[in-house]
Amino acid sequence: MLSLSSGLLSRHGGIGGLARASYGELAGVKGMGDAKACQLLAAFELGRRLVSLHPEDRAVIRSPQDVFNLLGPEMVALDQEHLRVLSLNTKNRVRGVHPVYVGNVNTSIVRVSELLRPAVRENCPSIIVVHNHPSGDPTPRAEDVLITRKVRGGAEMLDIEVLNHVVIGGNGFVSMKGLGFKAVPR
Repeated sequence: MLSLSSGLLSRHGGIGGLARASYGELAGVKGMGDAKACQLLAAFELGRRLVSLHPEDRAVIRSPQDVFNLLGPEMVALDQEHLRVLSLNTKNRVRGVHPVYVGNVNTSIVRVSELLRPAVRENCPSIIVVHNHPSGDPTPRAEDVLITRKVRGGAEMLDIEVLNHVVIGGNGFVSMKGLGFKAVPR
């Protein structure tokens, strides 16, 4: 059962991808079958409903460590670069974790409009950008600095605050805000 679970997570790019898998995709996997596929889909649906019924139970982001605690366990194991956006409400409660891009082993092509879309759709006042470095070294690269600047500029025009850009790698993270990349001035 553990190898089946690991295989499903790997095949779908983590728990977020698995949550978006269709019945046909799941039932077609050797060892799953109809009953297990239905149980898994039901579990994801119950989770979605629970979160929507109790917004006060959503994660609150107070620090980059909170971001790492929320996404790190999954993102450190990814073998491709993934970029996600956390959309937050006015109390920094997570409204959603949105996968924006999947790159290759060391790059991800990012359009600012795609990155800001979840916050615009959900009318969120702030976001946190998060991506991983499959190499294990969370040190930001020149491209990471550039995209942070571009996102801050675009977000400022839409009155969305970019609270941070967190880079996850190995068993740690780097907060670009902690390196001096401040949130968009108000």
